[in-house]
Amino acid sequence: MKVVDASVALRWLLEEPPGGSAGALEDHLSGSQVLVAPELIRYEVGNVLVNKSSLSLDDAADLFDHFLELEIQTYTLGAEEHRESLLLAGRFRITAYDASYLALSLALNVRLVTADKKLATRAHSLGIIDVV
Repeated sequence: MKVVDASVALRWLLEEPPGGSAGALEDHLSGSQVLVAPELIRYEVGNVLVNKSSLSLDDAADLFDHFLELEIQTYTLGAEEHRESLLLAGRFRITAYDASYLALSLALNVRLVTADKKLATRAHSLGIIDVV
């Protein structure tokens, strides 16, 4: 099991080829690796597809449907994880959104896969991040 963030999911959807992130997707689709994320990932991916890409609304909706078909397991963070997210955001000077992926990784004791180099650099000391 690994936590995956929106930066990786968006690479799968928008980049051809998706670069180093393809391995995580292939492992997930083959059943050899379960990918999980905070439920926030759905909002982040949807927001980028609709508001930060040049896609038509229909194409964005189609890609979002494809994203949902990937069946990344989502978790609702509890109060403890939200508090941890806030502390991580302050400690590493990152967004609370990014920190929620870290908090879930820590809570589940698994690695975080990200394409966000800023996040990886700032939170490197945690020793739980794989950059693709």
